Amino acid sequence: MNGLNLDALDKRIIAALSQNGRQPYREIARDLKVSEATVRQRVSRLTDSGLIRIAAVGNFIALGFDVVALIHLKVPPAYVDDYARRIAEYPSVRFVSISFGSADIIVQSLHTTMNSLHHFIRKEMPAQMPHITSVEVFPQVETLKSSWTWETWFGLEQEEGFQSASPVDDPE
Repeated sequence: MNGLNLDALDKRIIAALSQNGRQPYREIARDLKVSEATVRQRVSRLTDSGLIRIAAVGNFIALGFDVVALIHLKVPPAYVDDYARRIAEYPSVRFVSISFGSADIIVQSLHTTMNSLHHFIRKEMPAQMPHITSVEVFPQVETLKSSWTWETWFGLEQEEGFQSASPVDDPE
């Protein structure tokens, strides 16, 4: 299953779960005018296929991570995949992406202090990955938006008459 196989009901269920991952299936079903069994089966299919994962999204600062940074790394092409996988194993690393352009690897790292970030960048990574050729650090001072809702990305709000939980016909 891939994103191209999602129908309108799948998208609306994902949108509802992105607003509140703990919302009972019964409520989602009522809002979407389908049976609870339909919602349960759809969510099971979406999670089993790996298209969605229901998880808690925390507030970094409130959880004690006073330093959040984006780190851009340049490494020789032969090391990109290996280094990205190795960086992903660090407990302080929340996000790793292989890219191209001015950075080969993009990392988001969480730290309790600036000294911890400094140690990670200046000591820990170079000791484990000596072929890093360039590091650029972007401390995240303030996050203005961190969206995990799907209505806009699925284009649901553009559908005529769409409301956050608009009814759809139960196809099952």
